[in-house]
Amino acid sequence: MELSQHEQKILDIVNNHPEILDDPEKRAHIAELYGLSEKTLRNRIAELKKYGVLTKDNESKGPENKAIITVENEVDLLAMWELIKSQKWFITKMSIFFTILGLIYSLMATVYYDSSISMYPAGDLSQTNGGLGEFNGLAKSFGIGGFGSAPIYNIPDIIKSRTLRKDIILKKWETAKFPQGANLITFWELDKPKLFSPKKWIMNFLPPGKFAANPEELLVYEAKLKLDKLISVKEELSGLIRISVLMQDPKLAADIANYIAEYVKKFISIEQKLEATRNRKFVEQQKFDAKDQLETSEEELTEFRKKHPMNLDTPTLQMIRSRLESTIEENRVVYITLRQQYAIAKIDEAKEKLLVNILDNAEPAVKKAKPKRTLIVILSFFVSISVAITLKIVESSSSMIMSFIIDI
Repeated sequence: MELSQHEQKILDIVNNHPEILDDPEKRAHIAELYGLSEKTLRNRIAELKKYGVLTKDNESKGPENKAIITVENEVDLLAMWELIKSQKWFITKMSIFFTILGLIYSLMATVYYDSSISMYPAGDLSQTNGGLGEFNGLAKSFGIGGFGSAPIYNIPDIIKSRTLRKDIILKKWETAKFPQGANLITFWELDKPKLFSPKKWIMNFLPPGKFAANPEELLVYEAKLKLDKLISVKEELSGLIRISVLMQDPKLAADIANYIAEYVKKFISIEQKLEATRNRKFVEQQKFDAKDQLETSEEELTEFRKKHPMNLDTPTLQMIRSRLESTIEENRVVYITLRQQYAIAKIDEAKEKLLVNILDNAEPAVKKAKPKRTLIVILSFFVSISVAITLKIVESSSSMIMSFIIDI
């Protein structure tokens, strides 16, 4: 039966608000909402039932058309459940499709193995002046100045440095794929032309720039970006530092992690050695200067004694003699302090210091770390169901809103 525009409007109202068939109060409220009287709406519904468009049990009412949001702005869970049941095949097909996509992705994704190494500083790396610290205050009291404090080394910053990353990239690593050794650029095949490169294709249509990047440096830069995502550093509250490396080859991951640990130890050791040498040279120079000052003050007192015998001293000469003797005594104390300091500086320079302890060395992983295939498939399944249900709810709500707008 072909319905008129007015009859179709009444049918849409009933489909969106089936409760008006049995509830006069709600029927009056809905009628007012659509600009009708309760009597008119009741009569039109009766006519539709007479024509057989509306049955007694409202069999023409599809669950997908039932209002999920009620007039009181509440979610009708029963209506939502009816909508889900009515669209079960659509939801099932969506979930199967995206689950299969997730499975395909998990099977085709690059496999990574994780190797980690843990280390901790052997004490405070900033307190490595040896025995020099106890003489700093005494030296400063004589106006010599400080001997410099040892630099503070932050291990995570060293690990994230560009120098270390470049060393890792350009170093030749022995892997199952390259038994003779190859750098990471070759291992990742970054130097091989890509089958499809949108960026390169777009650049062909643009005018060439004035500056052309060095191809080798560009490869290193791309490798650094890739390596940054595969190396992670975590510092615990206890001071323990854990370095994790993800690589396609388990032996390569372990080798890189161990190389990072050795690099950190070597870097800090060399820097501390240079600092100790600098301090030793500084103290040595100060010692020579103090010795010259002591000898000069002694010569001045000797010349004074030659010119002015003690038995002929006047009060003024006695004051000058006392000052010269005090200067010699001060210079002698400074010289003795610097000699002691110089001896300690030499010992500090020659001493081998343990600045970083390796708690656990990295070992090749026996199981892959990524991708987690089971988790990917499960997430794909539940996400696809959620998306399918949401789409149907939005579609149902949108149709009701559009119908309401058209009616207005």
